[in-house]
Amino acid sequence: MFLKKRENNIRAAMHYKRISQKKMAQKLNISESYVTRLINGERYNREFEIFIRFELGISYTNFK
Repeated sequence: MFLKKRENNIRAAMHYKRISQKKMAQKLNISESYVTRLINGERYNREFEIFIRFELGISYTNFK
């Protein structure tokens, strides 16, 4: 449940800020398929977590 909410929040923020997975992958210097796994919660990457916190404004404390 938490991962699905997290994924939905990330995708909504990406849509709102007009950031595609491709653009995110380029900024983080990783592949698009890896970005998908990070968004889905299948993998963890510290730089990605920092990116979603400061670029997308997503914090775990925002989840309810």
